Amino acid sequence: MERICKNCGTKLEPAFKYCPNCGQQHKDKVVHFKQFIFDFLGDYFTFDSLIIRSVKPLLFNPGFLTKEFIAGRRVRYIPPMRMFIFISVIFFIILGPVERVSQIERTDEAEFLDAYFNVWFPRLFFLLLPLFALFLYVLFRKPGRFYLTHFIFSVHLHAFIFVLLSVMVILIDYLFPSSVFLSQWSVIITVFVLELYLLLALRNVYEQRWFTTFFKLILLNVIYIITAIIIFSGVGAMIFYM
Repeated sequence: MERICKNCGTKLEPAFKYCPNCGQQHKDKVVHFKQFIFDFLGDYFTFDSLIIRSVKPLLFNPGFLTKEFIAGRRVRYIPPMRMFIFISVIFFIILGPVERVSQIERTDEAEFLDAYFNVWFPRLFFLLLPLFALFLYVLFRKPGRFYLTHFIFSVHLHAFIFVLLSVMVILIDYLFPSSVFLSQWSVIITVFVLELYLLLALRNVYEQRWFTTFFKLILLNVIYIITAIIIFSGVGAMIFYM
């Protein structure tokens, strides 16, 4: 059977474990979840120019990075979890100065805000990653489509969410802190952009009809929002009454 590099298409000799052209390790198309975690841990602290090549499709080509990962073309892009960690760290750095200002202005709520946003908020997003993937697995279940496919989709989506939230925080709290009009419209625009992005990403990755995709998008929103409200409210109440 002819062996072809899934990343660049170079023909591989039987003894080749790595592509001589691009350097990607030759593996089966199906990557098990255990191997995905090992690959992530093995080079977690490596950062290079791949982030620049990866951010553009993340922002402007919904679902593209997920399809590339599934197809085996991975060397040219930053690994999904590393991208998510990098973007989320930037978001919480941006959010940090805003929370310090909030503590000065609202001293009675300072302890609650500190515990919620600096301790629990990041953890809750990590909890929502696999839950969202589980919802995708139920709604878009198909023979041969493993949970990892949906998990990668969830990672890329939540990375995009952090980018949107970062932009919104910068606009509202740094550039135009006194503009009530901008604050209201930024939320509306953010939700619209996110929903449009999700619709296009679902269509591109799962390749179902537009009507089917839109219907499942509504169900996904309902399930996800209800779950997020329950989790965030429950943790908020726990912190408040501790």
